[in-house]
Amino acid sequence: MKRWLVLLVLAGCGTTQWNKPGVAQEVADADARACAATAQATPPLPRAQTTVSSSGAVLVTEPTQPLDARRQMEQGERMQDCMRQKGYTLKGA
Repeated sequence: MKRWLVLLVLAGCGTTQWNKPGVAQEVADADARACAATAQATPPLPRAQTTVSSSGAVLVTEPTQPLDARRQMEQGERMQDCMRQKGYTLKGA
């Protein structure tokens, strides 16, 4: 449920709205739903974090951010990228 809330806010149901000159709001909403569905269907990217210790050893660790939060952020980024590729800009209300 949280994922859809984040995506809906990014899609224009909050204080922001996707805008493309000459496109009806219904079309913009449909495009936003399609982008959100695509973003949600894409699996999260594996991300290991690397750090170098004081001795020069390279350490590979799990991300510090919880998987669910990271996935939500990735979905939001994918959704925004999709809409921008379709020619939309994000406008504040």
